[in-house]
Amino acid sequence: MAQNKNNPQQTDDNGCNDCDEKDNITQQIITAERDGVCKLFVDSSGEMTKQEEKFDQEHDLYNQRKCFYINTEDNYRRYRNLDITVGTELVQTNELVKGNVTNLSSWNKALSKNLKDIAAKVKEAKTKFADLRKASNDLKNCMDDSCNKPQLKALTGRVDCNKPEETREGREGKEGRDEPKLPEACKDACAILNDLVCIPQGLSSDIDSIFKSAFEVVGIQVFSNIDTLTGLQTDLDKFSADFKTHIAGVVTKRETDLKDQQKELVKSVQEITKAAMNRNSARSNFQGYQDAVDFLCCPECDCVKTENRTDDGCDSCKPRLEQCEHDICNICKEVQVTFCCPPESNDNNGAQGK
Repeated sequence: MAQNKNNPQQTDDNGCNDCDEKDNITQQIITAERDGVCKLFVDSSGEMTKQEEKFDQEHDLYNQRKCFYINTEDNYRRYRNLDITVGTELVQTNELVKGNVTNLSSWNKALSKNLKDIAAKVKEAKTKFADLRKASNDLKNCMDDSCNKPQLKALTGRVDCNKPEETREGREGKEGRDEPKLPEACKDACAILNDLVCIPQGLSSDIDSIFKSAFEVVGIQVFSNIDTLTGLQTDLDKFSADFKTHIAGVVTKRETDLKDQQKELVKSVQEITKAAMNRNSARSNFQGYQDAVDFLCCPECDCVKTENRTDDGCDSCKPRLEQCEHDICNICKEVQVTFCCPPESNDNNGAQGK
């Protein structure tokens, strides 16, 4: 029906434009159809609003779940990397420490045995040096005994090895006679006897120092107590295992949380995708009903040629709907170009396409 150009369009309660409607059967059918389309238009408007709101809420939920997933993943990576690096390194180091402590304990026992053996040998040697010192004292007493002066003089040429040796001329002048000359082998006899008396005394002091030092070293080794490292290593092993177990448990828990968050995120992606499709579909329906309402409220049938109608209302013999047929064909062509492949320029390919 043609729009009344003298009256401006006004919208009624159904969203339709108030046009000049003629009271005929065609208009009545159009009005009935229009009311149904107007109701669909109003319903589609509400549905579109609902789907747009659903999409916005799903989008917010997606962002929240995405944030949860990223934070959970970051937390999982931290514990996983800690388990791979620090946890594994700690356990491996503890194994090496355990082996070193075992070797140190074995070496310490061997060292303790050797030190005690040395101390026992020093103690035994000290008793031998006591006998040597006793022999040295006996020799000194013998040399100091006046009864042994003749033998000492015969052996050394001197009655006292501690006094300076007199010259031969002095002895001859003092005694008034010549003395026999000592054999070459006895010329150092006095010095040898003095050494036999003196050296054992020094050796006795030395063996006392060695004896004290040997047992002090034994005491140092005992108080060092390397065996305490075994207990420390056992504690370290236990604490390391507990730490490794704790980290592994946390990694497993975080991995489970990450999988759960991933499922929720995938679910959210599915929901937001469906919401976007439903929103776009609702928008499309709304736009279609809106276009239908606009057309049905004030349909403009420009293709119908009414200029052939005579003043008395009788139709002429000329057709009026040829332009409508032509417009419909144009719509078919547009649909074909939109939803079908365009024909190829090549004749053979074009023939195949047809």
